[in-house]
Amino acid sequence: MTTDVTKVFRTAPVRRLTHVYQRGQAAVEFALISVLCIAVRLVGIQFAIIGQAALAVSQASYLGARTASVNDTLTSSTLGGAIGNQISPTISGATVSMSNTADPSCGPPRTYGCPISVTVSYNASSKIFLPSKTVLGITFPTSLTATESAMTE
Repeated sequence: MTTDVTKVFRTAPVRRLTHVYQRGQAAVEFALISVLCIAVRLVGIQFAIIGQAALAVSQASYLGARTASVNDTLTSSTLGGAIGNQISPTISGATVSMSNTADPSCGPPRTYGCPISVTVSYNASSKIFLPSKTVLGITFPTSLTATESAMTE
C-alpha cells in the first residue's frame, strides 16, 4: 500500500505542471492558426473585389453592345459618353471601344444587321491591396477585358 501512495504523490506535481504547459501550447496553436485564418480571409476579400470589377466590366460590355445596336449613329468615340453614367462606379476610368466586326462600310449610320463588337478594358491594379506575390504564390489579375458582339437593329 505504501508504494501506491508514494507513486500518487510523486506524479501529482508532474500532472499539474503538464496541465500548465498545455495551456501555453493552446495559446501558441491559436496564434498560429489565427494568422493563417486572417491571411485566407484577406485573400478571399481580394478575390471578391477583383471578381466584382470583372463582373462590372462584363456588364459594361453588354450594355455598350446593346446601346450601340439600338442607336445606329454611335461611334467608338461617342459610345463611352453614351453609357458612361450607366457603368458601375467600381470601374470608373474603364476604356470602351467599338468596332465593326465584318464590314467596314457599315456606317455610321449603321444599317440593319450590321455586326458590331464592343470591348471594355479596365486596369484593376488600383483595387489590389495585397502584394502581387503572396506567400502561396497567388498572382492577382490586374488587366480585365470583356468583349460583346451584337447586330444593329
